[in-house]
Amino acid sequence: MSDEPVDPPRCLTDPTTGRPILMAPQRQRRPMHTGAAAVSQPCPFCQGNESHTPAEVDAERDPGSARDGSGWVARAFANKYPANPHHEVFAEGREHLEQPADLDLDTWRRCLQLWQRRLRALEALPGIACTYLFKNVGALAGASIAHNHSQALGLAELPPRLQLELARRRALGHCPWCATLATAEAGRRLVFAGPAHVVLVPEPPKLPNETWLLPRRCDDDFLTTDVESLAQSMHAMFRAIAGGFRRPAFNMWLHRVPGEVFHWHFELQPRTGQMAGLELGGDMYINSIPATVTADKLRAGLAQRATGTRE
Repeated sequence: MSDEPVDPPRCLTDPTTGRPILMAPQRQRRPMHTGAAAVSQPCPFCQGNESHTPAEVDAERDPGSARDGSGWVARAFANKYPANPHHEVFAEGREHLEQPADLDLDTWRRCLQLWQRRLRALEALPGIACTYLFKNVGALAGASIAHNHSQALGLAELPPRLQLELARRRALGHCPWCATLATAEAGRRLVFAGPAHVVLVPEPPKLPNETWLLPRRCDDDFLTTDVESLAQSMHAMFRAIAGGFRRPAFNMWLHRVPGEVFHWHFELQPRTGQMAGLELGGDMYINSIPATVTADKLRAGLAQRATGTRE
């Protein structure tokens, strides 16, 4: 890409729906470090390459290690190619591994602690209504860097999907996530049960092999949730996905509404199917894989030894 200046990111509005559109021309300049188009330069998220990223804002570090140097387990910094003014990246794990199932439980425990601190810090900024946390794994899922990482966007308003979920929660008068959780075991959709969190397949799943992670308690707060239990459940979910679907590309995101009674949850979508005209044009879904079939595959994947070819 040319080094000529480009416009800064802006939040525009789709005049036909009122939905926000983050216009970020500078993201065209992102180098690809994954997939067939990967460049040959060193990975900017690896230990020793800290100078290739913006300055560190927080990290889980070894005692005595210096900021913006090696010795970290998880590291947060501003996105070099931001979608908005409050866009951060969390590099995860000491090794250059693409599948989060390859990171050990202690690494995920420390990553989650970093996520909690950064979401709390971003939401303390003026004008931030919520922080949207998400993970893209693999080129098919839109990742431009292979090294394990997640991202967070501080947003001035709730994303449209979260607005819909909150409105639905209020209209129902009860929690639909609690209802889904209550029937998961009897419906053979429960994948993993931790002390305070569970992994399950929703009924009905929107797309093939959709998977959720959520706390048992409806009033749980992600920023103060039991990190040990969450790390166990998240590690189990990643292992189940890797084993059940042969280490697929996937997207994962966190749905939470700060300051509201809202059952926060992670949704994970393996890129094992395709979105076509009805999904993209009508905001409706077609899914040919029943929830129980997905859950069977995930439980089988979790039962496998946590080994395999690392990518």
